[in-house]
Amino acid sequence: MSTVRGPYAKSARIRAAAIEAAAELFGSAGYRGVTFKDVADKLGMTAAGLTYYFPDKDALLAAVLQERDHRATVPGTAFAASSSREDVVDNVMAALAENIEHSGLAELHCVLSAEATSEDHPAHAFFRHRYRAARKLLAKALGKAAAEGGIRSGLSPEAQAILLLGVLDGVQLQWLLDPDEVDMRETVSAFLADLWRP
Repeated sequence: MSTVRGPYAKSARIRAAAIEAAAELFGSAGYRGVTFKDVADKLGMTAAGLTYYFPDKDALLAAVLQERDHRATVPGTAFAASSSREDVVDNVMAALAENIEHSGLAELHCVLSAEATSEDHPAHAFFRHRYRAARKLLAKALGKAAAEGGIRSGLSPEAQAILLLGVLDGVQLQWLLDPDEVDMRETVSAFLADLWRP
């Protein structure tokens, strides 16, 4: 099997490096705290040179968010519309493991999703859609599990989905701030066991 060489391979490497650099910078300083030139400087190139790969900072942000979503949907880490309580728990725990392994992307998510609550933020629509889709998928899976007797809770599947996403984001934020004191896996696992007692 042949590998890509020449200018195409170099272009792909630079694009990947730019996405990684932007993710790191956006994750530490926020989207608004970083300039296009900051990303170019981190790569050792000029802003004009970076425009060959990304026309502007918004396009770079879109690429960073696509990479974040790609990692979040790697098989075994994405929420599946399953009817099994165990499958839902397994997918939640796999997503946590992915965030622990790629803590920079977890930090990026925390920073950008908070910034994106402003309607004029370029990632506002992205995060609104992402949360709507996650709530819908989770509610469907939880509704099926409840109908089959796998979950007992006084809350509707929609309320459970909102609550679960809120807990995941909140525990992740505390873990990022104080990883020696907050065990994400243990905390979320205990929460799910209590919420979804069979």
